[in-house]
Amino acid sequence: MIRLSEGALPPELRVAFADCPVKASLDVLGRKWAFLILRNIGLYRAERFSEMLRITPGLTKRVLVMRLRELERAGFLRAVERGPHRTRWGLTEKGQDALPILMMMVQFGSKWYADEVFADHRPRALSEVFDPAYIQRTLHDLFARRVLPRARPGPRRSTPELRRSPTVPPTAAG
Repeated sequence: MIRLSEGALPPELRVAFADCPVKASLDVLGRKWAFLILRNIGLYRAERFSEMLRITPGLTKRVLVMRLRELERAGFLRAVERGPHRTRWGLTEKGQDALPILMMMVQFGSKWYADEVFADHRPRALSEVFDPAYIQRTLHDLFARRVLPRARPGPRRSTPELRRSPTVPPTAAG
């Protein structure tokens, strides 16, 4: 439990937590290989067990089975198709909500670990790594569905400002 008195809360923090949301998220996502499995399915479109093993050096069959089960129990993944020896995995809404986190990790790693991740050692912006339309679509979903408050239902007005769809802040798209 986080023990901050109301007076000790930073002014930007609007609520006191019973526990830390970062810690709660990392209880599942912080497990070794968890984010890479979400990356495999969500960003690389590798939906099958054998594909995930092939593109994730060091990941063993045993650990992959364990993580897939944990991520499924935690609501990040679901079996889209099950056969006797084949399962195709897909992201749930919760798993889709993790994609912007992965994108931000790509952005961070592309800037600060370029010497490890790129042959030419040159840092790159997110728009050099992902198609800008994909960035816009993925981050727009995050901002439109999760971060920005939903408008409360009320009387419809015909002003153009109310009919516009929300857009991604320019800084979020990289």
